[in-house]
Amino acid sequence: MFNYNFHNIDGLFFEVTDCDEDYVCTFVEEIDGVRKEHYSETLGKNTWMKIGIRYIGNFFVEARNSKGSLKHRISFLQHLRGKRVFIPFGSSSLGDSIAWIPYCLEFKKKYQCEVTVSTFKNFLFESVYPELEFVEPGAVVHNIVAMPEIGWHWDANKEPVNPITIPLQKSACTILHLPYKEIKPRIIDLPGVLLEDEKYVCISTRSTSQCKHWDKWPELISKLKDQGYRVIELSQEADDYGAEKLEDTSLKSVINHLRGCEFYIGLSSGISWLAWAVNAQVVMIANFTTSDHEFECIRIENRSVCNGCWNNPKFRFNKGDWNWCPEHEDTLRQFECHKSILVQDVISQLENHSLIG
Repeated sequence: MFNYNFHNIDGLFFEVTDCDEDYVCTFVEEIDGVRKEHYSETLGKNTWMKIGIRYIGNFFVEARNSKGSLKHRISFLQHLRGKRVFIPFGSSSLGDSIAWIPYCLEFKKKYQCEVTVSTFKNFLFESVYPELEFVEPGAVVHNIVAMPEIGWHWDANKEPVNPITIPLQKSACTILHLPYKEIKPRIIDLPGVLLEDEKYVCISTRSTSQCKHWDKWPELISKLKDQGYRVIELSQEADDYGAEKLEDTSLKSVINHLRGCEFYIGLSSGISWLAWAVNAQVVMIANFTTSDHEFECIRIENRSVCNGCWNNPKFRFNKGDWNWCPEHEDTLRQFECHKSILVQDVISQLENHSLIG
């Protein structure tokens, strides 16, 4: 007789609820065929053990009798089958939400379990992911066997790989123990496309940190107008660079504009992720991240200058420092990654991809 309770809600937990003898129980993780023992404890009836790991991994509990013979080997991944898993998002960022949502469905399919999800942007996903259950942030979900929170935690117990060193979407895969492949998410299907009979492009000139910004928008906007385009600014608090601003800056309005634009030019920001998700052609000015950090698109880069600091494990982004530039802050080279990108660099890429003549 060997009955147990096995879950990973606020740490990997194993309890023996009934047995015919005591067992030495060990948490084991297998990573690429390599065995790693995390913790062992002698357990009898109604006793338990727990470790702080909260991500989903290839975990086993091995139970050996007093003679050292292996009597039970229980796989946590197999234990998930048919049970409920709650996946809350730890970030309210638009880009993070869009990047991570498709992997919740991949998790459900791979491990054949029921999945409840909590994001700060549920309205974007609920109608197009009927396979998932959505609850609001802070909701209590009962009868679950695991609760892996997707986010950038800087905590080895919550994410097995430093998120700086991998693509943004892959950070969800490492937490959910999924093979990584780029997946474009589903986004709410809104009826009607604004300005569908007019030739226009969308831009987004603002983002959440100074290191993402670019300072040559007025010249680019002027050149786009010379090409016969109306230029629609999607950012809510954008400077007056000469583009038309939306009266309705809701995400639904933004989606409608993106669905009908000739192409979109933006930064490494949530609006760029949204544009990609709704199948707009994305041109991204991004030199402070590595080329694989976001998604496949037309990237404007200059790798001949300082670049990629965002994905350098030596550094950790400081939200409280608007001027964060870890290599060259307070020098003439501050933000050279984006300052070095010229309007002609953007125009040349547009021409190379036949977006302008």
